[in-house]
Amino acid sequence: MAQSPKTTIYQDLTNKIVNLLENVDLENYQAPFASLAAQGLPVNPTTQNHYQGVNIPCLWFYQQEKDYSSNEWATFKQWKQQGASVRKGEKASPIVFYKTLVKTETDNQGKEETVNVPMLRLYHVFNANQVDGYNSEIKATEKVDMVERIILADRFCANTKADIRTGEARAYYNTARDFINMPRTKEFVETSDSSATQNYYSVLFHELTHWTGSTKRLNRIKTDSDSVKQAYAFEELVAELGAAFLCAQLGISQAPREDHALYIKSWLQALKNDNKHIFKASAQAARAVEYLNDFQ
Repeated sequence: MAQSPKTTIYQDLTNKIVNLLENVDLENYQAPFASLAAQGLPVNPTTQNHYQGVNIPCLWFYQQEKDYSSNEWATFKQWKQQGASVRKGEKASPIVFYKTLVKTETDNQGKEETVNVPMLRLYHVFNANQVDGYNSEIKATEKVDMVERIILADRFCANTKADIRTGEARAYYNTARDFINMPRTKEFVETSDSSATQNYYSVLFHELTHWTGSTKRLNRIKTDSDSVKQAYAFEELVAELGAAFLCAQLGISQAPREDHALYIKSWLQALKNDNKHIFKASAQAARAVEYLNDFQ
């Protein structure tokens, strides 16, 4: 049985969101939309209206996935009205337009009645980063760098000679290519639990602990384990402990964060299965810190 156009729109959009969520790196300790939300809601430069409902997280997802700096989105025709042109080869992002139409119908008894008819349409929009000939009149909020650099911590990381890059707006350690990626310091914000500075260095030390687990170093990260999920959870616990040890060593306070709940379930199960799990992880974290200290 063929799906109705409305069902297809819902499913296509749902599939897109699910796909994006599945590709979110759990090692990215920044709240997924922290830096994007700081720029404000997605906006249409032609109508000057902010997008609403499900289109807000959808456009945030697209902006994060494609690393766009602008929060302005419009259709091909609307960009043309702005005197801009969508570059050849650029792909549009789908959004939905939902509206309730009020109609008057006559029933079987000849009586008129008012009925609400939902209307759902799929539209395709392009980001301002995908067009030429457009000068934004919407002033983007200039991000203030809230991270205060700690010379001792920066020198500690530099002495390891780890390849630490700043190319993407997410934090991760690439095991295959052996490098750490960190978001720009401007991407880190103050939370209710900790300062932007504490958040930045906690994440950096977390990734640096992962870096020590390479086959080139302590050979701790196992990708061929019988249970990849368990191995991953264990490595995350090691990295968390390593970050905590390094923060304590360098005098940087580290407050508990809600993001860590992502790993709690795996950790609890592992702890239940093996009462020595936390001791093993602590030992590996201590060894990682000792390894890093040897570079100093």
